[in-house]
Amino acid sequence: MARIYVITGPSAVGKTTVANRLLEARPTLRKVVTCTTRPMRPNETDGVDYHFLDAETMERLIADGKMFESARVYDRIYGSRMSDVEAILATGNDVLFVIDVQGTRTIKRDHPEAVTIFIDAASTDELVARMEARDKGTTANRTERIAAIDAERAYGAECDHRVVNPQGALAETVRTVGEIMDRRD
Repeated sequence: MARIYVITGPSAVGKTTVANRLLEARPTLRKVVTCTTRPMRPNETDGVDYHFLDAETMERLIADGKMFESARVYDRIYGSRMSDVEAILATGNDVLFVIDVQGTRTIKRDHPEAVTIFIDAASTDELVARMEARDKGTTANRTERIAAIDAERAYGAECDHRVVNPQGALAETVRTVGEIMDRRD
């Protein structure tokens, strides 16, 4: 039976990197491509990294009940279309969400069978350093993101699993998350 997995955690913790490694290693795991109203970054591809939609389209999808989950994050809307999730489940593949804590709360509330995996860093200072390294000093909403880190990290206690992703230990983090996915209880 197909399962729903949610990888969540604070910004810059490595959620996407962990997810990409899992997707490479697990042929029956399919990622839901999230929709967003934020602008596309230079290294991103529409339909691969995100579905980039205007605010009016996103608001209409939400109002029409066509979103599996959605959240407003830093003045942008993010969410996953119901049709995208249903298409993956129809193939018998496991579904993977890589989303923030707000979306995770919604999924867990509406789909308690979903397995939530919180990826964390060793410390808040490490997260801030990763964020700044990733964004090369151009972090959008930097003050708000840093202020949200402690609240986001506290949410890890509510998830089914919490995995620390220390700097330089990606392979071990991916292995640990894979072991969690292998448990079918």
